Amino acid sequence: MTLTLENTLLRLEVAPEVGGSVVRFEALRRDGPVALFRPGDPESDDPNVMGLYPLVPWSNRISGGGFEWQGEHYPLAANRDGEPLPIHGDGWQGAWRVAHRASTQVTLERESAHQPPFDYRSRLIYRLDGGTLTVELVVTHRGETPAPYGLGVHPWFPRTPGATITAGADGVWDVDAAQLPTAWRGIDDAGQWDFRQGRALPDGAIDNLFTGWNGHARLHWPERDLSLFIDTDPPCPRYLVYSPGSEATFFCFEPVTHRVDAHHAEAPLEEGLVELAKGQTLRGRFRFQVMA
Repeated sequence: MTLTLENTLLRLEVAPEVGGSVVRFEALRRDGPVALFRPGDPESDDPNVMGLYPLVPWSNRISGGGFEWQGEHYPLAANRDGEPLPIHGDGWQGAWRVAHRASTQVTLERESAHQPPFDYRSRLIYRLDGGTLTVELVVTHRGETPAPYGLGVHPWFPRTPGATITAGADGVWDVDAAQLPTAWRGIDDAGQWDFRQGRALPDGAIDNLFTGWNGHARLHWPERDLSLFIDTDPPCPRYLVYSPGSEATFFCFEPVTHRVDAHHAEAPLEEGLVELAKGQTLRGRFRFQVMA
């Protein structure tokens, strides 16, 4: 079952049972709807063929079969076929229930405790307001033992030959074959990965984390005479850019709160993880504003 939100400018279709994902996000124009996220398959149960899904209680990969926190080791198993490492937490793979629905807003909720030390209640809100989609993600820890949390969203955008990204950064992480971070380099050395002044996607593959972001970005499709402004609150200090290459029909620009594999960093909290005690909450708002 999918739910549709709509105003005079935007239409949003959400699949609560498929990771709370977005199936379609469209601008309503006089000449017909224009896809802002990659159109998903409303008949599929795979979030990875949708337009956006939430990242909770962490983003991207965790190595080592788990991690240690406060002197305890917590094993984590791979959670996606073909992916050897646990990835993106479990919010994107679980069913969400509808807590509230109106014509331009829906609130989804779910609980999870099967990946210790994560024991949480989460709320996911989609809201249309004029030409803006706001996605709000909230997580509250329920466990007796504090745990490290992170948040983000994973949108998939249509890739066209002229599509550009404008987003600030002070550096980017190189990765190994497992897509784990190996070395950080300053953005002045990033070449075609320097999106500060606006740049097309590289011809080759990219799946890398950028640091020093101010939480504001612009995606532009000149062929469609369309721009999408991204704004985060509080400002996300990091984003991921992913696309297999120029032959791909999509790219991802993912606002996230923490570094890839931050659970194994020397100073995980400095890399963006937030330790929550029982009853404490972490939240983020991600806004996508259409400008034609």
